[in-house]
Amino acid sequence: PGIIVGSTLAFYLTLWLTQTPINTAQNLGLLFGDFPKGGLWQPLHWSMLAQVQWAIIFSQVDKIATVVLLSVIALLLNVSGIELAARQDIDLNRELQSAGMANVIVGLGGGIVGFHALGLSVLSCAKINAKSRLVGVLAASICVVTLLLGDTLVTLFPKPVLGGVALFLGLSFLVEWVYDAWFKLPKTDYGIVILILFVIATVGFLQGVGLGIAVAIALFLIKASRVNVARHTLSGATHQSHTARSLPQSRILQEEGEQIYILDLQGFLFFGTANTLLNRIQARLNNATLVPLKYVVLNFQAVNGLDSSAVLSFVRLKQLLQQQEIKLVLTHLSPTIRTQLKRGGCLLPDDQVCQVFPDLDRGLEWCENDLLGVIPLRRARSLPLLMQLNNFFGDRDQAAEFFGYLDEWDAEAGDVVFQPGQTAAALYLIEVGQVTVFLSEHQEARQPGQAHRIQTLGAGHVVGELDFFRHTAHQTSAMVDAPSTLYRLSIESFERMQQDHPEVAAAFQSAVIQIMGDRLTYAYKEIADLLRS
Repeated sequence: PGIIVGSTLAFYLTLWLTQTPINTAQNLGLLFGDFPKGGLWQPLHWSMLAQVQWAIIFSQVDKIATVVLLSVIALLLNVSGIELAARQDIDLNRELQSAGMANVIVGLGGGIVGFHALGLSVLSCAKINAKSRLVGVLAASICVVTLLLGDTLVTLFPKPVLGGVALFLGLSFLVEWVYDAWFKLPKTDYGIVILILFVIATVGFLQGVGLGIAVAIALFLIKASRVNVARHTLSGATHQSHTARSLPQSRILQEEGEQIYILDLQGFLFFGTANTLLNRIQARLNNATLVPLKYVVLNFQAVNGLDSSAVLSFVRLKQLLQQQEIKLVLTHLSPTIRTQLKRGGCLLPDDQVCQVFPDLDRGLEWCENDLLGVIPLRRARSLPLLMQLNNFFGDRDQAAEFFGYLDEWDAEAGDVVFQPGQTAAALYLIEVGQVTVFLSEHQEARQPGQAHRIQTLGAGHVVGELDFFRHTAHQTSAMVDAPSTLYRLSIESFERMQQDHPEVAAAFQSAVIQIMGDRLTYAYKEIADLLRS
């Protein structure tokens, strides 16, 4: 402010010393010329509506819409620039509302479209450090006084001072965005800035901004298409479903699981990212040094959405896999994405190539069951629990003693074994059938996608042992999937066993610890595989 005031005083001191009249200074272009006499604002009256030529106004609707659109864009750009210059967060919604209300009021008074002035705002808040609201009030007051009382103050303001302020602001912006930006911005972004500057200087402001936005969008699409859309790449050998398998089946899955190719997708899928995914799968299929694939599993749990061009890429992927007799498994599809894939022809009724499952765990289970079904394997018959306990303990006498403490339970499909919050009063051994443990109540577990399956257990496995030995309430729920025969070991029976046959109780605890250790080892391997991917 001091420089502006001092420059104005120096200007008039020069006029006084050189005895130059005000009229002569105006004729020389050093001061603003005379404006029309009287107030600068001519209020509108209702009587003027009769003079309006509405046909001319309606013929300019496209230009009016262009002005509105460009004003909104300029407002957003200017507010962003002010926010950077002031180093202060600005509520964009509030600024839009304020600008809208101001334009309504100004329009009723016959004014033109207006929005935030970048140069004057930066001058006050960043250059002269005047961040008080009084700056805006003072500026508005000067405008109102000039509008109502006349142009005397305006005609006396020196043009060289005003031009110097504009030159100062312009040079400040050039230094910030041409010189300083060289050291701050990536070279591609800096190139866009220089391109915008060149087009604005040679063609026009709107053309420069429009070209800059177009180039920025193009570069964004190129960079986004290079983003790894698969956050995890896994195989069925190391990442298996939570369905408990027999030892021979587990060995087969470890040996043959490389035929299951798992991609955990993320983000928004469009043509660039979907095409990159397609090329990645093609490269895996063409890699002769790796095991040929039989299943490609795509998990959409972290996918936000996809456009029509991405749907076409998935259709091409399905055709590619169909030619090589490979199954495509899609998991965790949202209703919107599933509808898009159906309309695009990727999902068909009675589809023989593409399978859909509510989550990755159930999709992997289907792949494993299908893989085990085509591999010759001697099916083990369901042995009586007493014979299973012989292998469990490794001692027939201990197995027989332990069996005497168990209570048989013939369960039907849908029966609840235990629920969250229920006291762990017993553990269960499965003689025949299947039980699934969920991380939610069993009522929700019936709805696909809402419950997280922890593990599905079959014959020869133990259910509920962790909470049983910790003497805590159950944190999970367990439900019988098919008609099953379970044997129940209550806490009371186990305590009697510890007193009457402590060696049997100790052997059982040792076997359970071994089972829990195996599960923990698998969990560690699964985590390590995720980290490596």
